[in-house]
Amino acid sequence: ASGSTFMGGLLKGKRPSSQSVKQPEQDLASPAQQTAMKELEEGWRRKEEELREEYPDIGKDPFFHIDRPSLLRRYLSVTGFDAKEALSRLVETARWRRDWDVLSYYEPGVGSQLFSEASNPGAEMYFADSLHLDREGRPILAGRVQFCNSENMHPWNHLRAGVFVFELLATKVAQLGRGPATYILDIGPVGGQAGKVSGTGGLDRDYDESKNPYYKAGAGSKEAPSAEMLEELGSLDNGFAVLKAAIRVLNRHYPGVITRVYYLNSDMVFWGAFKIFSRWIADRGSIDFQFLGEAGWREDPVSKLLETVAPEELFEEWGGSGPRLDGDEFLSRALKQYEAEAKEGIVFQGA
Repeated sequence: ASGSTFMGGLLKGKRPSSQSVKQPEQDLASPAQQTAMKELEEGWRRKEEELREEYPDIGKDPFFHIDRPSLLRRYLSVTGFDAKEALSRLVETARWRRDWDVLSYYEPGVGSQLFSEASNPGAEMYFADSLHLDREGRPILAGRVQFCNSENMHPWNHLRAGVFVFELLATKVAQLGRGPATYILDIGPVGGQAGKVSGTGGLDRDYDESKNPYYKAGAGSKEAPSAEMLEELGSLDNGFAVLKAAIRVLNRHYPGVITRVYYLNSDMVFWGAFKIFSRWIADRGSIDFQFLGEAGWREDPVSKLLETVAPEELFEEWGGSGPRLDGDEFLSRALKQYEAEAKEGIVFQGA
């Protein structure tokens, strides 16, 4: 089925049953893993009740209720089937979601507000839901990093918008019940186009992070949402620190939501930087990274994407027969979909 078909079903409330499709992580291969699952189920049931006092909205939080079995399996998997550690991390995530006010992401208008330079200065967003699915019916996140202007990125505003995308992706993964998402991030040129939707970069030129006024003013620590967030993520005083923070959030609070990342058309500089920061990216090897492009040092050509994504579901610029990315217009299409879903309020039905 096409991405548009699946999204139409969600908007009409016809959500695929999580029990009708077996997700890859649902296999509990050994008696020890089955025992760990039972221990976590019992422990989380007790903890969830206790958490209601400090997080009253946990009862309607879609993260914990759309596909509870798969959620618990993901936390077990990322902790090596250590039920106690998995339980501890679930509690940590619940408190983080409360403090980050994640449920506000589901309100109408929030997506546009977070992506906008006017209402969220320095958001510099360059990735969002592609609105397409891979050959297994799993979501695809799409990004074009050249639209991010490092001279203008506000560390905390950018992170807030990025977590918005992570959150709605996690919900979609749970709703579809087909397994984890794929992230396709294009590092290469954008055809000389300027960013029009959120990022003020583009134009295929280099940007100088040392000119960033937010970093110069100490926004990385002074404008943190809370002392607790600053303690958890550190001072976001450069792009590398922001990247590490985003990776920590993804690993700690959205484990198993994205398990495959394709970097397209990167240069040797990015590849070298990746080798430095890669140890922060995958939690216990849970994410597979591949570099695709024309140069011989890359692992495979971009056409390898067609093994994962059907031609009609893949953007034209990436070798498919689907719609065009069209500069950063793909972000506008995602924002319209986010807004439509928020107005429908489908996520909270039955939570």
